[in-house]
Amino acid sequence: MMISLTQIILKHLKRKVNLYKRLLIIILVIAFFLGNYQICNYFYPLNDDESISNWWFLKVDIYALIIALLFIYAAQKRTSDHRIRMIEKLIINIGIGFTSSNFIDRRILGTREYTLADLGMIIVVFLVSYYDFKRLNKLAKTHSGT
Repeated sequence: MMISLTQIILKHLKRKVNLYKRLLIIILVIAFFLGNYQICNYFYPLNDDESISNWWFLKVDIYALIIALLFIYAAQKRTSDHRIRMIEKLIINIGIGFTSSNFIDRRILGTREYTLADLGMIIVVFLVSYYDFKRLNKLAKTHSGT
């Protein structure tokens, strides 16, 4: 039986897409979380009561989409590729850092707009996530014996 070149390519592409599907979902969740205000402001500028109402409906829809993506993420099969799992962990740490800094900014510090402190938080989130990534990668290499 002869397998066509297209079938081979599609099989390989499907394998690769499945390999990176969890990463894509995590990145989409972070993008929607970080960009929800900009998305809402783009579609419904706050200039009348109807726009304000629609703005809030869209915001709730975006958070519903985020929750749906998280359920899809949880249902995806994990990969056995160590490199992909480490990148996934790095991106998840960045997402946790952004959501935590958002909570601290809004609830504890009472800030509603971007300030210089937000830039500091972004830098700290990336540095701590990268440090954890390197630490876990080194630990995994030590345990694997390579």
